[in-house]
Amino acid sequence: MQEFVATSFKPHRNGLNQVLGGLEQEIMEALWKREEAIVRDVFLELNKKRKIAYTTVMTVMGRLANKGLLQKSPIKNTFLYKPVYSKDAFEKCVSREVMKGVLGNHTQAAVTSFVDVLTEIDPKQIEYLSNLIEEKKREIKKGDKR
Repeated sequence: MQEFVATSFKPHRNGLNQVLGGLEQEIMEALWKREEAIVRDVFLELNKKRKIAYTTVMTVMGRLANKGLLQKSPIKNTFLYKPVYSKDAFEKCVSREVMKGVLGNHTQAAVTSFVDVLTEIDPKQIEYLSNLIEEKKREIKKGDKR
């Protein structure tokens, strides 16, 4: 399976809105909850929360399929859509993509900033990070001995 490549990242937005538009995120959430659906099912769910056109939902779901986030399969006279990634897998993929972009040109500064921000946000995670680094160092050493 090909990894999703985020074409834009908006760090000041919350959650998946950092890489997806608001309606894209709502559609993905609806499909993660249902696991699969036709456009009408998603439209009816979204229409409970806000006024939206069926064709808008159909267009955005088509675009999500073109981006590789939804699998689109013909059934009868419509299409069945399924998420290509679980929500957890998608979040990991996005996190990895963002980190690769951040680390690409300024590795040392980015790592230092990451540790500083992590310390501000959740100091307990520093111990987790330290253990993870030690584990990766052991894996690297094992790889060198082969």
